Amino acid sequence: MTNHEKGKDNHPIEEGIQDYIVSHTRNERVAKIEYRPSRQLDDYFYGKVLENRLPSRLSWLIQEYDELVQHVVMTLLDEVEEEIHTYDLRLERSNQRIYNIMLLGDDLSFFTQPASLGEYPDHLPEDFPTDAPSNPPSGEESKE
Repeated sequence: MTNHEKGKDNHPIEEGIQDYIVSHTRNERVAKIEYRPSRQLDDYFYGKVLENRLPSRLSWLIQEYDELVQHVVMTLLDEVEEEIHTYDLRLERSNQRIYNIMLLGDDLSFFTQPASLGEYPDHLPEDFPTDAPSNPPSGEESKE
């Protein structure tokens, strides 16, 4: 399923999987992504958003969720997480449900199984390609 090439530092580079994140409740594609599995955590994936069509409310909820997790604000976390779940986000090709989605600019990460707060990474995994170009978060709203 994955191909390996040699990067400029002569370490193997995994080729990413291209897919769409879809909202089953809205019956629409909300993002085109390229992702790969982490070698460190089960059911954890990371990659890049290639085309962002997230509804502005969902984009805000994901950012809010990330902030609440990082600052351990448990009182509001469940409420935000429940609203994100109303979108029923899934990978289009495998129909796997997406949990704990995190966005930082065009970088994304997510689980395909529910994760406890202790499993939620507060940084990119060591196997995340550090030489990959990263776009800083833009101030513009996502398109609906």
